[in-house]
Amino acid sequence: MARILVVDDNADLLQMIRMLLEERGGHEVILSAEGEDGLAKARANPPDLAIIDVMMPGMNGYEVCRRLRQNPATAQIPIIILTARGQPVDRETALAAGADEYIAKPVTMAELLERVSRLLTTKMPPRVAGGTVAVMSLRGGVGVTTLAVNLAVTLARSLPNQVCLVDLSPSSGHDALQLGLRPDPNWSALALLTSGPGSATIRNYLLTHPSGVHLLASPFVPVVGGGLPPEMVLAVLASLRENFLYVVADLPAVLTEGVMAVLGNADAILLLTAADPSALQTTVGTLQVLKPYASKIRLILNQTGPEPVPPVEALQRVLKYPISGVIPFDPSQARALAQGKPLALSAPDSPLARAVAHLAAELEKTPVPKGTAGR
Repeated sequence: MARILVVDDNADLLQMIRMLLEERGGHEVILSAEGEDGLAKARANPPDLAIIDVMMPGMNGYEVCRRLRQNPATAQIPIIILTARGQPVDRETALAAGADEYIAKPVTMAELLERVSRLLTTKMPPRVAGGTVAVMSLRGGVGVTTLAVNLAVTLARSLPNQVCLVDLSPSSGHDALQLGLRPDPNWSALALLTSGPGSATIRNYLLTHPSGVHLLASPFVPVVGGGLPPEMVLAVLASLRENFLYVVADLPAVLTEGVMAVLGNADAILLLTAADPSALQTTVGTLQVLKPYASKIRLILNQTGPEPVPPVEALQRVLKYPISGVIPFDPSQARALAQGKPLALSAPDSPLARAVAHLAAELEKTPVPKGTAGR
């Protein structure tokens, strides 16, 4: 099943295509009646394929196509231009704008479905067969938990029940709180086991969120010490990877042996920083300590307040490391925290949710180097 965006100002045609793709193709369909709205929906939750009309009020289909190709999160999706304009120059314009296919109306539904199936088979970008994603910062208060929670929820949109979020904080972590869940069961009982839990047993320790995310929660009462020992952490990760395509690990702001075990086995490490001097200083030091994992690190700038921040280029010079993504300040995050409803669910078009969707799309389409996990 693919997620397909259809943008056309003809309401009857929209419903006809929706029925065709859902009932005969078995796909999930997102509808939009205008270019700007369709572009916003694609950016918020990148589809696997887009079908776009040309003549629409406001932004026409060619411009929508060009902008989709300019955005890294949507640049590789297959695009079909479906239009009543059937001259050779129209076809050339569509292909020049970045379309993969050009179909002139009228078109039979059988032909449209065949073109969609062919493009999904030959053009859809490959997706990673899962991985362990560690989210961390050694400077507290920069939004590690917010990113981890929203990333897990975003990945679960296309992979329900295939994403597990792990809160490894020994000091009463907040992943369950942000998801509106009570942290019981949690990983505290795992510390009492004499051996690591098997892939079937580990599910007894997980919470299930309506979004399709599963959670290994942090205990409500802080524990003494650094949390789970490294051998148990490795056993838990191994069991979770047998059950889930993605494991998103929310790491505490200290390099315990358990945290180092996660970093060594992660396929990607999202290192958060903010633009204030203390966060930058901590990040510079963190990058030095984590040099052995440099190939896996993606540095993410989180704008934690409404104040303007220095240009990314200036921050990169200070950090001597490229910034892979920016999460803008989002005033609606405070309400999301109070309600226990992540913005990726409650407001997918919000600035924060769109930035996380972009990051998730990048993670999904970036191949995991063979032999990276476990090094």
